[in-house]
Amino acid sequence: MSEISHQSLPPGALEALQRPSNNGNRFTIRKLSDFDQGVLAVVRSQDTDPGALTHKFDLLCPRSGCGSIILKAGVGQWVESASVELDLTKEPLHPDLPALPTPPATVQWWLVTPSMMEFENIGFTRPVRQDVAAKSLKLLICAECDLGPLGWCEEGGSEFWLACSRVGYR
Repeated sequence: MSEISHQSLPPGALEALQRPSNNGNRFTIRKLSDFDQGVLAVVRSQDTDPGALTHKFDLLCPRSGCGSIILKAGVGQWVESASVELDLTKEPLHPDLPALPTPPATVQWWLVTPSMMEFENIGFTRPVRQDVAAKSLKLLICAECDLGPLGWCEEGGSEFWLACSRVGYR
């Protein structure tokens, strides 16, 4: 195969490929804490199952200046479940990532099933093991800017958990 030279690319093509996919973040990223009613302001009932709640907004990377779409509206199901220790490093959290309560306290999650193909844009860390008896987890991060962890999944699993407080809403 021949190598593609920069001269064969149309004018502006290289710059367009290097530009962030969100076109400079032309919209405001709202955090869960920005809504007066909290999670009640961002959920809606599913048409097929009125008891199941989904998110009525696209879920975004919460980092100011990124805003990559992680999940389209209505894909994740709202679940309140036990917290998971996601912050495994000693480094301070990024200001756009609120701390999660220590397990076994509960957290509000967006549960995404049955596969990672439901996501628009998500990245995964290498497997991490919290203790010898636990299964390995992969932490969910923004695929554009690597901000995270935004959530988690068990290695090889079919359930993906995004913390409601660690994603942006649009």
